[in-house]
Amino acid sequence: MKKLLFAGLLGLTLSITTSFSADQSYMIEKPSFTLNKRAYFKKNIQPTLHTLDFQYKTCAVKKLEDEHEVYPNALDMMRRAKKTILFNMYLFGGKIGNDVIELAKQKMDEGVSVYFVLSKTRQSFEKAEAATNKSLKLLADAEERGEPIQKPPYMQTISKAKELGIPVVHADYWFIDANVPVRIDHDKLIIIDGTEAMIGGMNFATTTAKNRDAMVHIVGPMVEELEKAFVNNWLMGYGKPMDDMMQYDEATAISAMDEYAQKENYSINDGRVTLTSAYTKNTRTDLTKMFEEAQESIVIEQLLLNDTDILEVLAKAALRGVKIRLLLDPAEHLYYRDWHGGPNNKAVAVFEELKKRHPELDIAWRHYKVGPGQELHMKMSIVDGKILGIGSTNFTSGAFNSNFEMFGFFKGQIVDDFIAMFEEDWENHSKPAPHVGFGRKVISWFSDRIF
Repeated sequence: MKKLLFAGLLGLTLSITTSFSADQSYMIEKPSFTLNKRAYFKKNIQPTLHTLDFQYKTCAVKKLEDEHEVYPNALDMMRRAKKTILFNMYLFGGKIGNDVIELAKQKMDEGVSVYFVLSKTRQSFEKAEAATNKSLKLLADAEERGEPIQKPPYMQTISKAKELGIPVVHADYWFIDANVPVRIDHDKLIIIDGTEAMIGGMNFATTTAKNRDAMVHIVGPMVEELEKAFVNNWLMGYGKPMDDMMQYDEATAISAMDEYAQKENYSINDGRVTLTSAYTKNTRTDLTKMFEEAQESIVIEQLLLNDTDILEVLAKAALRGVKIRLLLDPAEHLYYRDWHGGPNNKAVAVFEELKKRHPELDIAWRHYKVGPGQELHMKMSIVDGKILGIGSTNFTSGAFNSNFEMFGFFKGQIVDDFIAMFEEDWENHSKPAPHVGFGRKVISWFSDRIF
């Protein structure tokens, strides 16, 4: 999601009975004022960052669908922590936000080192608490009237995490080289003890909990690269280098990988990560290359697909005979409004025209049949049934250029697991996408400038 546009997306938290002082000894002193944060980053931050090699590494992987699998597995990961919990999240709030915070505080009391990289908020804890109480009353009153609110307001728990003394920084998106006014830290990443991790598209917030989404649980050597990426985000949030943050040990990771590979629904795969960040932007480049090299099929299940370069590559692939299937969000509940196709009208229009000119092409596109207050929030691609792409990255120019984003690629059994998920959604949870007439083209033009 690109930015919080409407009044319903207020930053909120639940009440805390005990007050904690905000200790920021884990942060370096921020520059008081600078007109060129990019220059500051190059001089002061970039030399301290860890180098990622972006190569495939072996790992045990399991697919996790929706809140009923993602949230319990994430909490179980945290309960297993003995050394570190590294947590990087965009939307963070409501019940799951409180569950994560309370468990993180418990683990801190047990001696586990906990570090959070979260979205920036200007709300004080007191204001957030008052806003939460107001929202909870709103929800309760609606329920009592028999008119339950299908998409709850965003009740952020970032202020609560800080108030409880959890080390929290905000990666400075102004370090990113981009000529746009809207940027966000959109990463979703959890790492435990340098051995296991979770990445994907799922926000940890009640307002988005019912979305159709997925994450992957990763155990093994790939976690080393993810750990480096987290530490870099921490440093780009003015966090001090922390000696206990990087816990990756190859022998331990391989042993854990072998153990998990024997568990139900886990399989050994090769995985690697790509990023949009202040120090590299390689996701679109790698996606483009994969789409250009596709020989048989391209499958995409996406919240947002309107990047011109990606659409051009997909059109060229279709013209050389590649089978293409696009399953897109209808934008019926995007930012609490019905955008009538929103940014995805651009993709639909491109493929409508392509099919009109070349009816023989094996291409099809549909909208996901969302429930009340739900979005198709997936960010997933599959090329030739052999390479899975999944992460936080929407296929938009903003996501590829101006946000902090993380997108993983995997080869192995996990690909078949996600093919089965896509086929289920395509066959049983999709509907025809409406024709993109004049009105939807106007919406597409407008949204193309937002996302």
